[in-house]
Amino acid sequence: MSAIRRAHRQNTLVLIMFFAAGIVFLDRFGITFLFPQIGEELHLSNSRLGALVSVTAVAWAVSSLIFSAVSDRLGGRTKWMIVASLVLFSCSVGLIGLAPNYGTMLLLRALIGFCEGPALPLIQGAVARSSPPERRGRDMGVVIAGTLLIGSALAPGIMIGLAAAWGWRLAFPLVAVPGLAVAALVAVFMREGGPSGEDAPRVRARDFRRLFADRNVPLTLLGSTVCIGSSIGFGTFAPSYLHDEGLSRGAATLVLTAYGCAIALGSVLAPAVSDRVGRRPALFAAAIASGLVPVCFVVFAHSVPMLLVSLVVGLVAGGSLTLVTYVVPGESVPRELMATAFALQIAVGETVGGALGPQIGGAVADATGDLADALLLYGAAPLVLAAVALLIRETAPRAAGAAAARDAPDAGGEAVLP
Repeated sequence: MSAIRRAHRQNTLVLIMFFAAGIVFLDRFGITFLFPQIGEELHLSNSRLGALVSVTAVAWAVSSLIFSAVSDRLGGRTKWMIVASLVLFSCSVGLIGLAPNYGTMLLLRALIGFCEGPALPLIQGAVARSSPPERRGRDMGVVIAGTLLIGSALAPGIMIGLAAAWGWRLAFPLVAVPGLAVAALVAVFMREGGPSGEDAPRVRARDFRRLFADRNVPLTLLGSTVCIGSSIGFGTFAPSYLHDEGLSRGAATLVLTAYGCAIALGSVLAPAVSDRVGRRPALFAAAIASGLVPVCFVVFAHSVPMLLVSLVVGLVAGGSLTLVTYVVPGESVPRELMATAFALQIAVGETVGGALGPQIGGAVADATGDLADALLLYGAAPLVLAAVALLIRETAPRAAGAAAARDAPDAGGEAVLP
């Protein structure tokens, strides 16, 4: 196959996965933009609203680890697992609008998490396996940009617009339709190259011990926990905070959309820059910027122009999740274990950070009567991520040096299991 044709196929795969990942996060976090209406109708406290996010995180964590390990055991054949995940969670999201009470909604949110869990690790594994090392960070960043652009930047307009036109209950079945459409695209256009059948490399049970052979894995587990916990917690309560501060629905939507766009663009730019300057400095800068975002929301909440200008820090902050959860771990384990490495990051990050982040923030807000305190907590947490960035071993092929990469094949995402 010619280089041009390979590049075209890779770009097509990345584009499809961009939309697939975006739909995953739209369906997962879109509910947070309707919390003011849902909370008012069902008379829910901040803690109970936070639980709707937390239960999804726990179920997501469990299923992502289970199905990613199964995928690696089967030689990385993921196409139909991705399709099944997209179809099942889309159908589950559509049922949210029919929930008669809080208990049913909580159960459906758990089901959504379980069905969505495998999607992102398998998507990133497919992209990482097919990407050349020199553009791996960029390609994986594009996938995360989909989660941020569709699931964060466009989500406020989509969810609030649908709810304003047809009510929040009808918004959920309507927003589930794109997930089914993207599942069809994956089924038709995704091709799984490389060995197949009995010739495909299979991971044995004892091989999973090698996930912790590199110090980067436990370090990034800590970093992912902080990153996921603070970002999910911030995303959970930022819409309600702006509402409490008196911003109109239109102004709040503008701010949240601008924030999502900045983070989405940053999720591509920062990993792409890290392909050249290294993962460590890029992750450190992203961690510091991640802490500044919630602080800017609190300081400039009453000045929409200043708030919009300050969100330029999102261009740097956007790379933190991609780098600590996917790029660095993926380059620190044998490629046959990539999907499991990604899922392990998500499982720990979601179970600890994703579950506790919204719960702790909601409890702090309920105790103090001010959501600003929760946002400031999410602004302090990324300092731990900055420390992780200073401690990890550099994995970028260009920054680490071609010679070092050849001498330590296990560290570049290109290693094979003996």
